[in-house]
Amino acid sequence: MDARKPRLLTGDRPTGPLHLGHLVGTLQSRVKLQESHECFIIVADLHSLTTRSRRDEIARLPNHVRDVVLDMLSVGVDPGRSTIYLQSGVPAVYDIAILLQMLTPVARLSGMQSIHDMAKNAGLGDADVPLGLLGYPVLQAADILMANAELVPVGADNEIHVTLARDIALHFNDAYGQVFAVPSPTVSATPALPGVNTVAGGADRKMSKSAGNAIWLKDSPDEVARKIRTLPGPAPGESTRAPLFRFAEAFIRDADELANLHAEYDRGAIGFAAVQDRVIEALEKTLVPIRERRAEFAADQHRTEEIIVDGTITARKVAYETLGKVRDAMGLENLWSGLVHATQSRAEERKKPFYQNQKG
Repeated sequence: MDARKPRLLTGDRPTGPLHLGHLVGTLQSRVKLQESHECFIIVADLHSLTTRSRRDEIARLPNHVRDVVLDMLSVGVDPGRSTIYLQSGVPAVYDIAILLQMLTPVARLSGMQSIHDMAKNAGLGDADVPLGLLGYPVLQAADILMANAELVPVGADNEIHVTLARDIALHFNDAYGQVFAVPSPTVSATPALPGVNTVAGGADRKMSKSAGNAIWLKDSPDEVARKIRTLPGPAPGESTRAPLFRFAEAFIRDADELANLHAEYDRGAIGFAAVQDRVIEALEKTLVPIRERRAEFAADQHRTEEIIVDGTITARKVAYETLGKVRDAMGLENLWSGLVHATQSRAEERKKPFYQNQKG
């Protein structure tokens, strides 16, 4: 019997460093889940190509990959317990994705709002959406099913992608035999953090890389404070609606302190600047150890690259094992091996002396 821990897969696109929204949305849960799960964490550079495929954008990938991995390590992801790997370094996933595409209706993909949102954020009109972006959820399914992950932590906007991976796994297993674990999504209970007003209307949208309204995990204390102070203040009595108080709810751990902060502001006992100060103080309690760990990993030259390479080698072994099972189940391996066997037999027959082929 397989005694391994249940397996988990999650990850990030290396389109820039990670931010506070990632921290409360998925990173903190990854650190906790290392205790109970075998964690595969993907640096999804192929997924980044769906909206950033220009040569100059690809040239920035090495720095982005390093930034993302340093951010993961800085929050406490342990490479001794989690397999951190580069998606493009696992070619078997490409093969699995192609085979899964054969089982996925186009209508199912084109109806996904997440694809339309990604295209809009990338400035792509309907006529310009590449096939890779339309098939993004299938490649994501290949990532999940390659690892036979039972659990997939995601943001709410990506839950539908895990549902697709689940449906593909069930369909494949029913059609060809039991190969894939059937994954389930888990969505963070923490609501998405709002952005900051470093761009017009930034606080009206969730924090994201593409929107330019993020507080990065690697930001300095001065930069964090500057960005927090861009947030507007609500009228007294409306604190629960304010973006700044969403930060307070995410980072002030003491429930009584948080309740008092709301009450003091709503009755006019403190001003908005005082609330900003308390939020900045709470943020720094979280970010100081993260910055320290990041600096330690960054100072160890080439350590980050070693972690990625080691993890990718592990992921490659798992992926090729899964691909072999997929090909066997579908009959593709028998097709190929049958052709090879027939060809080898014919070649061996031709090498026999002439007299052995004559009837006596």
